[in-house]
Order: sequence, then structure tokens, then C-alpha cells
Amino acid sequence: MEMKPFDLNAESLGVALFPAIWSFPTFVKDNMLRILKEEGITEPDIDAWYDIKTILNFYKNIIANYGPHTIFDLGKSIPENAVFPPGVDSIESAFELINTAYSMNHRNGYLGFYKLVSHDLEAKEIVMQCYHPYPCDFDRGLFTAMARKFKVGVRVTLDESKPTKKKGGDESWYIVSYR
Repeated sequence: MEMKPFDLNAESLGVALFPAIWSFPTFVKDNMLRILKEEGITEPDIDAWYDIKTILNFYKNIIANYGPHTIFDLGKSIPENAVFPPGVDSIESAFELINTAYSMNHRNGYLGFYKLVSHDLEAKEIVMQCYHPYPCDFDRGLFTAMARKFKVGVRVTLDESKPTKKKGGDESWYIVSYR
């Protein structure tokens, strides 16, 4: 899968990634820090801004070396680590504010969006559209962790009937169901 930034001037805030890396077991953490070092990040700082191309190269290396489950785990760590706006007090507000949080953790260029397309309360199903350069398994992890903050029986599936980043597109759609 190709992960290309929409705008090469864009940057990502360190807090959105580094605490997740530090939480992994020592062997994995040390290897991830080595990969960051190869990308030019020798002393990761949660308050610093990093070139988006460097961050995307890091994710490409993680996929190549550790696979989609590790990317999923990195995505699951986002709600606990990244900067989020106040007011996340329900599953609906959580998914409505993901795009705001995304914007708070990126700057200096267009990086796409997250969009809550629909929330069917009776069916207990949320549809999300993601138009950005991050990998699908990252989004699956993010949505899983966000939904689990408020609901049980969470299942996040990639909507294969729509375009997907896994198939070379610039966007992916997800169905988040819960009990």
C-alpha cells in the first residue's frame, strides 16, 4: 500500500505516536526506536512536530517488519495519547470529534479528514469515511479503542463495497457496530 501525504509541508505532533511506542515490550520498542532513528528521529519528543513523510515512512517500515496487527495496536493507542478536544462523553461525540482531534495533531498542510457519515442508534452502527494517508489497520485500531470507551461488543470492519486504501485508493470506509 502506498502512503503518500497529500501535502509535503504537513506535520504530525509527537504525542500522537511516541507514547504508544514506549508502551510496547522492550524488544519491539527498541526496534521501533531504531526505525525512527533511521528516519532521522533520534530523540522522540511528544511536544515536537515531525515531517509527515517521515512519520508515514515509519508506518511503512512497521508494516513491513511487524505487520498489520502492530499498526492496529498503534491505532488503538491514539485515544489514550493524542490530543483530543473536550466533550468526548459518548460514542457519538467520540466519533464526531475524531476529525477535530486529527486536526489538533497535524498542522502546516492538508492531510485529509475523518467523517462521521451516519450513526444508526437502532441498529447500533456507525459509518465512518477516512480520507487521509494513514493505513487502514491504524484506523481500525483507533475506531475500536474509541468505541470500547463507551460500548461493548465492538466490531470494526472495512467496507469492501467502497474504495479502500488497501486497494490503492485515497480513502476507506468503515462500519463500527456495537451492543
